[in-house]
Amino acid sequence: MSSPYQLAAGRIVQRVERPDPEVVAAFASYYTGIVLDSMRKSGAMSVDLAPLAPGTKVCGPAVTCFGADLSIRRMAIDLAEPGDVLVVAAGGIRDRACFGDGTAKRMTMKSMAGAVVDGAVRDAAGLRDLGFPTFCLGTTPRNYHYPMEAEEGAVNVPVICGGVLVEPGDLILGDDDGVVVVPRALAPEIRHEVAAKLAAEREVRGSWTGYEPFDVVDELKQRGYVFE
Repeated sequence: MSSPYQLAAGRIVQRVERPDPEVVAAFASYYTGIVLDSMRKSGAMSVDLAPLAPGTKVCGPAVTCFGADLSIRRMAIDLAEPGDVLVVAAGGIRDRACFGDGTAKRMTMKSMAGAVVDGAVRDAAGLRDLGFPTFCLGTTPRNYHYPMEAEEGAVNVPVICGGVLVEPGDLILGDDDGVVVVPRALAPEIRHEVAAKLAAEREVRGSWTGYEPFDVVDELKQRGYVFE
């Protein structure tokens, strides 16, 4: 039986249905943790997939790339629109890089929002100098020998990145805590719920003027803890 990836290989899907720009803008003001809370903790990529530079944030619709093939990645970028996030399902390979500052520079010319790479990148200093939001598994100076004629790939098909299913057009949100994938159809549904949680959180924390005990003594006693 063929795997989903075997069936997807060789496909270049040119049209992507994206979330409403207002929805994207709303999520750009949220942080990954509070969004994940509204998705029952599902949708977080592997903890190994982290921002290349502290303080990095990214938010935008996914343009997906299956595999590390150079031409496939370039095709995905050519099809991307301003604000999109390139999601590269490179299979978790860390010993060879499949993204660098040259590609990122080209992506800035299209006003793309960033890149999430399930693999290694290189030119880390250049990427940081560009200020290009990049999330990856690590860095290495060694890249692939191109062209990779043996590699099969696809553009804008469902991929697994960081252990999470990413559909083209899904909302990608990344910050210092990691990357969260919000399914495109779900984003409008939870948008206001997340906003309300964030507002309530800010109100409560803003009201603190001194230390207030957590008041968990009775709960712990009910759970059988003995205070000595």
